[in-house]
Amino acid sequence: MKGRDAPDRAYGEGWVYVSYGITFAVAISLFALGGVWLDRRFGTMPLWTVVMTLGGMGYSGFWLINRLKGGKPEAK
Repeated sequence: MKGRDAPDRAYGEGWVYVSYGITFAVAISLFALGGVWLDRRFGTMPLWTVVMTLGGMGYSGFWLINRLKGGKPEAK
């Protein structure tokens, strides 16, 4: 039984990284969509889309690095 548990465990642990990737992509997309919304609202088409996309990439990258190092950000 010991050999059988190991592959199942590794398979389950891999999905954590898939969820990290999905969260990374969704966060960047939401920031970009927020930038498009701001641009349409204020009439400054490329400005806020670029700023928010870069901000989303920075925030998501920081979040991903923190998760991969094993730290969990605490809500205060």
